[in-house]
Amino acid sequence: MGNTFIILPTIILVTLILSIYYTSKKLTSRSSNSQWEWERSGLNVSLYTSTLNDLPRILLNKLNIGLARKLKIIYSTGIGFGLLGLIIALLGSFWATYNVWLEVLIEIEIHTLQKVNMHNISIVKRDLAVDPTNDLLGNEKKSNWDFAGGLQPLVPGLTMPWSHLPTLILALILNQLIHEFGHAISAALDDIQPSRFSVNLHVMLPSMMVSFPSSIDTLDPNTKMRLATSGPFHNLLTWFFIWLLTFGGLGNLFWYDRSKEGIVVQDIQWNSPLYNHLEPGSLITHLDDVSLSSITDLDLWSNYLLSDKIGDEGSGWCMNKTTFQSQLDSIFNHCDKTTNKIIFESMNGLTKGMKKCLNPNPILNIKSTKCPCPDSRWVCVRPIYSEQILRIGIKENYEERIIIYKGPREEVLRNVKVGKKDARGWPSGIRWSELFVKYLSTIALSLFFFNLLPLPLTDGSQLLISLLQWESIYKPSVKIPLRATLNNVEEGSSTSNGPNISLYKEYDFDSDEEEEEYIGSSSQMREFIITEVGWKRWFRRGVQWFTMSMVGFWTAGWAMLFLLRSS
Repeated sequence: MGNTFIILPTIILVTLILSIYYTSKKLTSRSSNSQWEWERSGLNVSLYTSTLNDLPRILLNKLNIGLARKLKIIYSTGIGFGLLGLIIALLGSFWATYNVWLEVLIEIEIHTLQKVNMHNISIVKRDLAVDPTNDLLGNEKKSNWDFAGGLQPLVPGLTMPWSHLPTLILALILNQLIHEFGHAISAALDDIQPSRFSVNLHVMLPSMMVSFPSSIDTLDPNTKMRLATSGPFHNLLTWFFIWLLTFGGLGNLFWYDRSKEGIVVQDIQWNSPLYNHLEPGSLITHLDDVSLSSITDLDLWSNYLLSDKIGDEGSGWCMNKTTFQSQLDSIFNHCDKTTNKIIFESMNGLTKGMKKCLNPNPILNIKSTKCPCPDSRWVCVRPIYSEQILRIGIKENYEERIIIYKGPREEVLRNVKVGKKDARGWPSGIRWSELFVKYLSTIALSLFFFNLLPLPLTDGSQLLISLLQWESIYKPSVKIPLRATLNNVEEGSSTSNGPNISLYKEYDFDSDEEEEEYIGSSSQMREFIITEVGWKRWFRRGVQWFTMSMVGFWTAGWAMLFLLRSS
């Protein structure tokens, strides 16, 4: 299955790249420009072309005027979603930063407790045995990189397995194409042609971008807001479409029920010790001696892993008495960790209560039997409770095997997701598709909110600037540019009732200058004064600095968590 998760997304990604290349080659005859060029700036490499500039207009020409107008209305509604997304993204950045630093403080306190009392704290947060569900601070215990609160980054090798990287890159590139396609179509509706399409590599992180000429600076604020929100709006629609398919149960067509045989592994936390021994699609037939076949719900699975019961406590494994007595005694209920042995206890006879250090293989690889053993030459043994041994029965390719797990059983419940259904037909391909759709949906929603953050070079900054310009608009019946200059006033002209004014458009997309220009000197003209008041400038700067601070603190918080949890 691991090969499928690498090969399949790689093939699709190569196919996508070749499709873009041949599309640009086909459109080369429409353009006099060269096909592909590249440029490098530091660690950033950009491959760009202008041969795709006509593509949005070509697609729109295939629609009639009525459909194009409706499409423009739809993109206009995207402004509302964009403004709502901007507010949620700002609040979410504070929430994520708060949560990650709260987790940092918990980790620091745990490390401090370790150093202060090493004898009393032998197993900490992630392997705590004092309370199976809580750590020393009363917090719910999580696996090494499990993080319940805040926003978790997708980092291969830390928060996700390396085998998912090709799928993650494919989902990211597709979402970026959908994002940039939204900008291009929205611009084409206002008869604006892109200047170039580029594929960028920023410190090994791929991205795509559609650039526009400086003529967009002369657009009215409404149009610029529609252009800024069209890309994130496409990402939101992508997420909503996937949600509809999931909610509608389309995926059920590719699955079938196996509850009569056992329960099916759906997913395994990648940093769990079981990750290399289980895989999605594995059929779990029993836990210890408790059968999981023909269950009507999954309560038996969860109830057993949360209970203190260990199979049939009257059962054990028969072992030669002489061999058992010849093994090393456990010292203070401990065995030499270098030998991978665990403590077994005799359950009956003259040796009852005797504890020896034994290798669990192959003793626990077979089913247990009722104690006592039928012959006095044998002794019935079983692991002591404190060893926390769980036997997981697996059936794969009509063969059964036993996985011997040592550790808190509730970690198995937390790290292994199970269900009743298995993939039909091509199981590895269907499970990869499920993973791909999951990443596609997650990245689509993430790009929607991230691009609406008012950061440098994001759609959120352009949306905020356009919104402040829209608020400063003068009376709608008069159309004048954002900045106007009184170039020539002839007070005594006989051809005009007022001064002659020469206007020119000079719009800076992110100007920090205070806009305060007068048009004319008469009382009527003073009604059309255009002013960007100081509070708007400071408001914009404050929001942008707040956002950059939150992103910076969030990144620093996760860096601290990585260091603390890896120590």
